[in-house]
Amino acid sequence: MSLKNGSVPFGGMLDHNSTFNPDFYNWHVFKIFYCDGSSFMSDVENVDPKHNLTYRGARIYDAMMDELLRIGMGNAKNALLSGTSAGGLATILHCDKFQALFHNATRVKCISDSGFFIHGEHFMGADWREAFFFGVVSTHGLMNTLPTSCLSKFSPTLCLFPENVVPDIQTPLFLIESAFDLYQIQTNLFSPSDTSPRWYNCTRNLMFCNWTEIKIMKDFRYTFINTLKSTIADSSSRRGYFVHSCYLHGHMNYKRSSTCSSFVGNGLANKTIAQAVGDWYFDRSEFQEMDMLNDLPRYCTSTDDQPTLEKKCRDYIHR
Repeated sequence: MSLKNGSVPFGGMLDHNSTFNPDFYNWHVFKIFYCDGSSFMSDVENVDPKHNLTYRGARIYDAMMDELLRIGMGNAKNALLSGTSAGGLATILHCDKFQALFHNATRVKCISDSGFFIHGEHFMGADWREAFFFGVVSTHGLMNTLPTSCLSKFSPTLCLFPENVVPDIQTPLFLIESAFDLYQIQTNLFSPSDTSPRWYNCTRNLMFCNWTEIKIMKDFRYTFINTLKSTIADSSSRRGYFVHSCYLHGHMNYKRSSTCSSFVGNGLANKTIAQAVGDWYFDRSEFQEMDMLNDLPRYCTSTDDQPTLEKKCRDYIHR
């Protein structure tokens, strides 16, 4: 995220504008910049002599939580841990730990935005994805810092994959995902050495894709949905999810991708992503929806100019 005049811009579901963000506009919002490479899970005392690096992301997380509690977060009536991409994975890994910071009177929930990175054991690239996560676990010394409930059943490498962690999370968790997750399709199906120019061009512009490449993406969708369904099969209403079919990665901080998502072709059950999350967070209604109709990746855009789109969005939100 870029800095503007020395400050961090917040948009979408983090926006202070009540017109477009009626549920969360007046919340205190804190952003922890992702800077450790381990989703804030590493805690290695020794310094890497080769690169003069420390792997202590867990201490960054703990220091930030201590500071937020010092300035009053522990007195909040509502608290929400969220993150996008690697931050979404961090949210999953820290969700129960975050909940433990608060009294029972506080409504505490977590939202993982585009953080459900699949292992896809029987899908192409599984060995590459597992090898990559093994490297993360080894480099950052995560063998003993990952959730113990997962480590009792799987290797540390497999406990970086949300499909093996989410079933044991006790805190209410909402997943915002695309079944055609742009990042995972671009980056996680083939190792860098195996990525062809054709695949590179296709994943950066769907118009360049042939049917063989589209078939790979459709197979990814099938694997992603089945993995997620299996993960949440025994979940209660504490789990929420919004799984669409737009070729996208990241939602919460963008108006078009969250608060106005219906007007770029990305709504489910007659709700925008922001409305679905708000209803779930404030216990107005459950939300567990997947787009099972669209089995092709698609761009979710609008032909309207920004003012027209925002007017339609504003009228819809406040109808």
